[in-house]
Amino acid sequence: MSKLNGLDAMFLNVDRPHAASHCTMIYIYDQSTVKGQRLGFRDVVRHIESRLDASPTFRRKIVQVPFGLGYPYWVEDDLFDIDFHVRHFALPKPGDWRQFCILVSRIHARAVDLSRAPWEMYVIEGLDNVEGIPKGSFAILTKTHHAATDGTAAAELTWALHDLAGARGKSVPVTAARKTAEAKRTRFRYMDAVTRMLTDNVSASVRMAVPLARVLPKLATTGVRSFARSLLAGDGGAPRTRFNADVSARRVWDSVTLDLADIKRIKNLVPGATVNDAVLALIGGGLRRYLVAKDELPAKSLVSLAPVNTRQDSSENQTAGNTVSMLRFPLGTNLDDPLERLQAIQAATSESKTVQQAIGARELTDLQKFTPPATLGLAGRLATATGMGGKGPVVLHNCMVTNVPGPNVPLYMLGAKLVHWGGVGPLVDGLSLIFNPTSYCGKLFISMTSAPNVLPDPEFLSRCLNESFEEMRKLTGAEGEKTVVEKVEAKATKPRAAAKKVPAAKRARAAKVTEAVAAEQSGLDGEAPAV
Repeated sequence: MSKLNGLDAMFLNVDRPHAASHCTMIYIYDQSTVKGQRLGFRDVVRHIESRLDASPTFRRKIVQVPFGLGYPYWVEDDLFDIDFHVRHFALPKPGDWRQFCILVSRIHARAVDLSRAPWEMYVIEGLDNVEGIPKGSFAILTKTHHAATDGTAAAELTWALHDLAGARGKSVPVTAARKTAEAKRTRFRYMDAVTRMLTDNVSASVRMAVPLARVLPKLATTGVRSFARSLLAGDGGAPRTRFNADVSARRVWDSVTLDLADIKRIKNLVPGATVNDAVLALIGGGLRRYLVAKDELPAKSLVSLAPVNTRQDSSENQTAGNTVSMLRFPLGTNLDDPLERLQAIQAATSESKTVQQAIGARELTDLQKFTPPATLGLAGRLATATGMGGKGPVVLHNCMVTNVPGPNVPLYMLGAKLVHWGGVGPLVDGLSLIFNPTSYCGKLFISMTSAPNVLPDPEFLSRCLNESFEEMRKLTGAEGEKTVVEKVEAKATKPRAAAKKVPAAKRARAAKVTEAVAAEQSGLDGEAPAV
């Protein structure tokens, strides 16, 4: 029996009947690579059962303590039954992409049963008429509550279920088998839990002391500096859009497939840009097109929330729990030119990463993990009431972009080749649009999750993303490179007088704040990065 930490428990506290906090991974397999007969449902079930020891999450359930005054516990699920967790579906004919997206949306919309181990898998057959997917392919959807796993841990679980093509065609597991001690059947006693409530709240406060002492001085200094920049820029947060609305209990999902090599050529257009920068610029261009078509494009750029993995090394447990921090990035939707958008995003992400390193993303994560359990319920209600900062008097973000990088070599399950890897994200009121870019074997899959009252036409947003990608891809050709060079040279020779003037009153206020920064900044810039 072990306890969830504060960050894991937070995902239980933000659960609502119409907006549960679970994530779904989507895998599509080509059966033409299987030797002999086609795979049957029971073959897949037996394979999954043989790999359950890859993570303790598979056989454990969550038990809440009375009144939520202590951390929840992981206990062995005495009623564990593989047939309850692995289920079978088939698309009706013709078995096209639209039907698959509808079924994915319906499966994801249902909450995970928390009276059992918090995961479910769905084997879906009948994908016979999907463009780019071989006929006779099947899919597996893995749905797991966010309290049990984050994106990195989900990727580790993915690899544990798959094999590589080894020497002489023999299958080799992606991850080595783990030796696990036989679990002790520990009875959960509520009287013991009541006694531990006091211990949890006191010990959590003590454990918070170290990361809190490290963060507060850095947060104060960095916050003052950020406030000075906000005064000059006139920045008051993100604009309010349709994506900051409350969500219904239904979901919509779609995905686009792009060439990762093209994405890498796009990011090379701007020195210092990363693949993630190119993806953010692409998504920004797609959202700009979508909102222009709806006559809803705000003058200010939309802002994305992005979870960042803060595991320090491979020794940390990858297949269970959450170890993430959050950053905010502008998407450049206010810029029509795709190159200018990528340049602006590259500059913004570089600055955000610098601030993250100065404050210490890992220390911020520890603060969330060690939050006293008595405050988690209140924090959960506050998070849902404000839409994680997506609604309220000040809007902090408009959507979320969470990346899950995968391997660049083919993966197999029982000989069937994995050809598509996507994701479905959890929504809350005020944060009603999530993008899940996943990379695998030279491809980039950008999945999107929303609710039909917010995004009634996900296929149109997919088309907007494809058009944004094509616009940026053209810049990597011969004619496009010439245009890029001309734009860069024109920007370099642009006279300074053309820069936006700052009112004298704002300059005076900012000067006072800058003086305060200088007085407090000693030691900040010279410290080694915390992550």
